[in-house]
Amino acid sequence: MDRLSWYTPGESMEEILIQAGQVGIYDGDMKQSSFEQGTASLTLQRVIWADSSDPDCRLVLHHSLVDRIERHHKSMFGRGGKIIVTLKSAGAGHSPGPVASSGFNSLRFVFKQGGEEEFYKKYIDALNRQTWKRTSSSSSSGGSRTCTLYANPAGGPPSQRSLSGQLGQEKKFTEQNNRLNQTISQAFEDMSRLMEEAREMVNLSKSITERLRVNKEDMTEEETLNFKNNLLLLGVSDPVMKSAFGHTASYYDNLAKKVNDILLDTVETNGEMSLPEAYCKVNRSLVSELFSPEDLLNACQRFDDISAQLSLESLADGSFRVCLRNSPENASSDLVSSLTSP
Repeated sequence: MDRLSWYTPGESMEEILIQAGQVGIYDGDMKQSSFEQGTASLTLQRVIWADSSDPDCRLVLHHSLVDRIERHHKSMFGRGGKIIVTLKSAGAGHSPGPVASSGFNSLRFVFKQGGEEEFYKKYIDALNRQTWKRTSSSSSSGGSRTCTLYANPAGGPPSQRSLSGQLGQEKKFTEQNNRLNQTISQAFEDMSRLMEEAREMVNLSKSITERLRVNKEDMTEEETLNFKNNLLLLGVSDPVMKSAFGHTASYYDNLAKKVNDILLDTVETNGEMSLPEAYCKVNRSLVSELFSPEDLLNACQRFDDISAQLSLESLADGSFRVCLRNSPENASSDLVSSLTSP
């Protein structure tokens, strides 16, 4: 890692041969790194790495410091495909970088989202061409850390854009991220306002329920009107509230009617529905108050009392299903029961 240096602004224009996103740089065989996610850009002179989370962090590995490179495909437990770079010793005039001294003579580029195959081919070609030997000293790396580079994960053929031209692209993506953050913040603000309104609704419901419990039906018309208006705003026009009815036959009769209305279309389409499936569907529909599976079972057992189109049938294994009252399966079951009864 001590062969890496900081990117210098104002250097001569370079043509980007290929780019890859989600690339980490690791020293030797180390498992951890301070540079685990960024964009690697290959030119004829060097590899330039830009940190995805820190726009000021850009590193350079010059081709003159590369002895050889090897490609390793992603293993079953690996983080991604790798390019292992064996490094030469740095000269006396080597530009400073993030690491002053390292005990390793190699580093790894880890491609967490793939792309190492094409990057490796371009890298080999750039090393073989040895173009850096013919470039001016103005193309060498070192010094400051203010030039901007942005990812192009798709890679592809050599781009005609210069490194300095990446500024506009990074600015565009930054603006998009800012707009996205604003949208998310607005969504959470809307959710907070909705929760405040729901809290008012719950308080009103508790007030009316307590009055019903203490004074039976002795409640003001204004409270009743406010209660109904708030329910309508929430899309609940005729709720079945256990807090209002209690564990009474009236509650289960009303719940049975609701269950019949909610499940009828589905049962007519599919022929039947298991009780757990019915519980999930009814619970999603009756958003005003969640109820227990026992409540659903008691309500379904009231189908006969309210002359519902649906019927609850007990199966041999002890489970229950909801089916149409006049379905052929139900009729056959009734016939068998009548023939086998003493």
